[in-house]
Amino acid sequence: MKKNIFRFIKVFCLMLAVVLSLGFLQEYVLCHADHNRQRIKGFYDEDKQSLDIVFLGASEVYSDFAPGCAYQHSGITSYLFATQANSILNYKAQLKNILSRQNPQLIVVELNGALYGNEADVVKEENLRNYADNVPLDCTKLEWISDNVSENHQEYLFPILKYHGVWKDIPSNMKYQSTIAGDKMRGYNYLKGILNETKVFRSPQRSMNSTLSKLADKKKPLTEIEEKNLRELLQYCKDENLNNVVFVRFPHIVVMRTYERFERSNTIGDIVNEYGYDYLNLERDIAQTGIQDDKHFYNLDHLNVYGQKLFTEYLTDYFSKQYGVKPRELSGSQKAEWDECADYYSAYFNYSDSLIKKGETRELSEDNELIETLQQYLPKK
Repeated sequence: MKKNIFRFIKVFCLMLAVVLSLGFLQEYVLCHADHNRQRIKGFYDEDKQSLDIVFLGASEVYSDFAPGCAYQHSGITSYLFATQANSILNYKAQLKNILSRQNPQLIVVELNGALYGNEADVVKEENLRNYADNVPLDCTKLEWISDNVSENHQEYLFPILKYHGVWKDIPSNMKYQSTIAGDKMRGYNYLKGILNETKVFRSPQRSMNSTLSKLADKKKPLTEIEEKNLRELLQYCKDENLNNVVFVRFPHIVVMRTYERFERSNTIGDIVNEYGYDYLNLERDIAQTGIQDDKHFYNLDHLNVYGQKLFTEYLTDYFSKQYGVKPRELSGSQKAEWDECADYYSAYFNYSDSLIKKGETRELSEDNELIETLQQYLPKK
């Protein structure tokens, strides 16, 4: 009898060791580590019920809005739950992820993920994995897999099966994995997920922005899959009586090549309003924000740091005035965190400004190397 007990204990300990080892490898070694992973993992490091605003969307979100700047400007705390080329297929699950940890005064949903205009980009594996590989395995993820994955389910359940052969990528992975580990030990990341490029872009194609405010009645339909998933998202918000959600379109430089996307964004406004929600189309009339298309972008779709700062302050003031968002009372440790994050944003802005003035174009996302550089630009105390 004792031999059987000891044998069971040995087998159990062996199995436990295997499971823990595989979990460690999946989380920290055999995975795809980039700014998307760092940003999503950082959201789960934030204190529960500590954020005034959470943003959901694609790259427009993390290039155009800076939480450290918003806090510096008004004391409002925020986070960017956004992934590169985010798909509308992800949005409902991402909203559930947000609500599992935060009850913000406002959830801001930027709807670029419903505007690709073709099914291939909506269902593209990379666009799905930028999100799905980086969130916990829970009921929300299981439901998302059931709804959106037609094959290789096991690779979404256990991403190590997808990335088991990435040993050669470990050196590049470690840049972000060490950053993520540092964020976790600290309990937060400094920049809350922003990514920007040090460039002032001037479009070689004629900008149509000055005429867009007169073209609100110009509309084109969404693809079937985009409209279906947008309506499912809106119906979920309605069923859950979520009255703290606003849907937005961030500024872009609209040229002839991207004009149809603008027309689809007008259609989105009608659909959002149909469900009783506000749609704030800041692309249609960017002049109200102070954004200028020859000064404040680093490409057609994303604001540079000058535009980012201007837009963050504008949007924070707008949400305070129109939706009553006010800074919550922070604990001593939370205030120290956000004061530090504001300082790092100031350093990020000043460093970016210095590179732009020297004509050096770089993509700047939060990692240990950048943080070390920013320490030279921190405000003097």
